[in-house]
Amino acid sequence: MIYTGSFKDIIYPSASREPQVARYRIVLAKNPRLVRAIVHLVADEPSQPQRIDILTALDVVLNRIVNTELTGIRHDCMRLVVQSEETLTDYPIGFNALEVKRPRDAAKRPTGTTDEPIHIRSHDIVGGVVAFYVDQDEGRPASAIVKRLLR
Repeated sequence: MIYTGSFKDIIYPSASREPQVARYRIVLAKNPRLVRAIVHLVADEPSQPQRIDILTALDVVLNRIVNTELTGIRHDCMRLVVQSEETLTDYPIGFNALEVKRPRDAAKRPTGTTDEPIHIRSHDIVGGVVAFYVDQDEGRPASAIVKRLLR
């Protein structure tokens, strides 16, 4: 199963806080284990008068897209692929574990007790619950399968 959405515009702040526009779409692709939502973000549009500096605003753009399009979707089912010129780069999506709400029984503990570690599984984190961030240092060229899906 492959679903390819149509491209949409997203406005985001540039490094100088001026409005910029980029295009994105959502592609759903089923692999043998699960369905993945691929956010395909086009960083360079030929119609733009200047190169878009989207890398400085990837976190903002990703969170806006997730909050409007992917609320409730599991973190481990999302991918971000950024297209610039003819290059497709697959960026890992992370989240801040400190934003995860405490378990319900934590509210019943008396004050003054020490914090206890909790186990957080990636598939328990969904869009719209915590802010996501893009690990730009870990960006890798997209696989041949992803390239075929996005072309």
